[in-house]
Amino acid sequence: MHYKGNMTTGMKSAILSDSNFNSILDEACERLLDRQVKYSIQRIYEMEKRLINLEQDLDDFIRSR
Repeated sequence: MHYKGNMTTGMKSAILSDSNFNSILDEACERLLDRQVKYSIQRIYEMEKRLINLEQDLDDFIRSR
């Protein structure tokens, strides 16, 4: 009986650990997703700047002809 009580306690702590691990994992995934979104937005802005510069270069080229 004493052994069974320890097993139950061990199982409960394992369940709590799994729950805790899952919430830590969820939080880490959310943070990674946020970073990925921020990085993607940053890349879009950089690409927009390049596109604007290319458009200006093209306009200058066309005017010079």
